[in-house]
Amino acid sequence: MTKQDAKLSERKKESFRIFDDIAPTYDSLNRTLSFGIDVYWRHQIKNNLPQKPNIHVLDLATGTADVPLVLAKAKQVERIQGLDLSEKMVEIGKVKVEKAGLNHRIQLGIGDGCNLPVESESYDATTVSFGIRNFPSTLKGLQEMHRILKPGGRAMVMEFSLPTNFLVKFIYLFYFRHVLPFVGNLFSGHGDAYSYLNKTVEDYPYGEDFLNIMREAGFKTPKAHPLTFGIATLYIGDKEENP
Repeated sequence: MTKQDAKLSERKKESFRIFDDIAPTYDSLNRTLSFGIDVYWRHQIKNNLPQKPNIHVLDLATGTADVPLVLAKAKQVERIQGLDLSEKMVEIGKVKVEKAGLNHRIQLGIGDGCNLPVESESYDATTVSFGIRNFPSTLKGLQEMHRILKPGGRAMVMEFSLPTNFLVKFIYLFYFRHVLPFVGNLFSGHGDAYSYLNKTVEDYPYGEDFLNIMREAGFKTPKAHPLTFGIATLYIGDKEENP
């Protein structure tokens, strides 16, 4: 591991502090910098929820509760628990949940995705959207997701990936390396929050590499669903039913 990789790995342990700092501008910048595509991506998570009634969902790195608010639109979802280490993001999320009148279905709290304060086999589905790359250990996070799922439960991970088309990849990387960090850092008032975002994306495993980590975590037949030319990928893994 290079010094730069080691520094980035160490910074991930404190990444929640960055999100505390940018919490006030996070939602508006997210919509602007993604051109609103992030809304479509989150609906793909909702559309792939288990098709059975009264399911309970655990959303990790829940941030300002964007994913729980979308999942609550699914009729089969009875309850959603969102966890995040960023207190400032969770505070904003709680306000959004209250405004939506969904306090009876969505609860938000503080929790570490690599050490979940959750009993084993207690949820029907678990989700994480653009957050697992900030976990100190991807494998540990996925193992925790597998642990808390009931037999037959489903894990869904939405994360950035790299497009395979040369032209799309060129435009994407130019935007991610130059435009996004400049605009994000400027309007968030943070020196390098969005530069950090870029660094965590480019070297992060995606496609078959990420599926291999899911298999190592216990998911037997995970699948990858590229979205928007492969800019993002939805990974789905089901926990095996008890024999």
